[in-house]
Amino acid sequence: MKTTVELSKVCCLCFGAKRALKNAIKAKDEHNNVVLYKQLLHNKETIKNLEGLGIVTKQNLFDLTSDDYVIIRAHGEPKSTYAYLNEHNIKYLDCTCPNVLSINKLVESKQKDGYKIIIIGKYGYKTGKIHPEVYGTSGWCVSPILIEDESEIHNIDLGFNKYFLVVQTTFSRSKALKIIEKIKDIMHKSNKLFDYKDTMCNAQAIIHQNSIELAKKVDKMIIVGGKNSSNTIELYNSVSNFAPTYFAEDIDDIKHLISTKKLLEGDCIGLSGGASTQIEQLKAIKSYILSKL
Repeated sequence: MKTTVELSKVCCLCFGAKRALKNAIKAKDEHNNVVLYKQLLHNKETIKNLEGLGIVTKQNLFDLTSDDYVIIRAHGEPKSTYAYLNEHNIKYLDCTCPNVLSINKLVESKQKDGYKIIIIGKYGYKTGKIHPEVYGTSGWCVSPILIEDESEIHNIDLGFNKYFLVVQTTFSRSKALKIIEKIKDIMHKSNKLFDYKDTMCNAQAIIHQNSIELAKKVDKMIIVGGKNSSNTIELYNSVSNFAPTYFAEDIDDIKHLISTKKLLEGDCIGLSGGASTQIEQLKAIKSYILSKL
């Protein structure tokens, strides 16, 4: 039987990620000393490609100089980062996803209106590592209440009169909606004013839907993306419910899957990628698999 590999109809770079990547490459053509401040996207292949163009990465804010042309990552940054760059006359291009940017401006505005901000997102409840988007948004308000898991809801400080809630764009929609409903109930019983905005990204839902549809038709699925990418991890978790699913960052991971007989000749294999994965990477993986099986 012949091996087949099919790509999900909708997958890979979302609008915000695509915009950030395009602007970073354009900046290299127009400026000297282009510097990525932290990872532009959570995909090591993409970062490797950018560094191959001569774009360097700096992780420490204090390593940035007035000679640099700084690219702010798609995940966004706290308000203090912009203040530092402006104070030190460091030129920069803000590649924050427009959806994330609107969330940051929203929490800043709502706090000025007297709301206590609640952010649902991966702040490190179990891992101890805060997601960069949550880190950035937290820096646009004062001491927000961070919620990652339903078990934390009853720890919410009810000492404020009104609350406003937003959600990390790549957080699990089903999980977030359950948390929101429980928070609404607590706020109602406590006679608190509560409002929220659904800030989860629709692109993620569409990628999940199309990937799941593909998973139902194939023998095995491979999700391609950075293992530090929240949206790719969420995609992997969703798809895993419908087919045997493997996570791959690069061709080396595919080689391992083949050498360990996880992928076999005659398999019908589905490929999808997270919102920080380039479609070209999926196409290269497809070609490699077909050349080996």
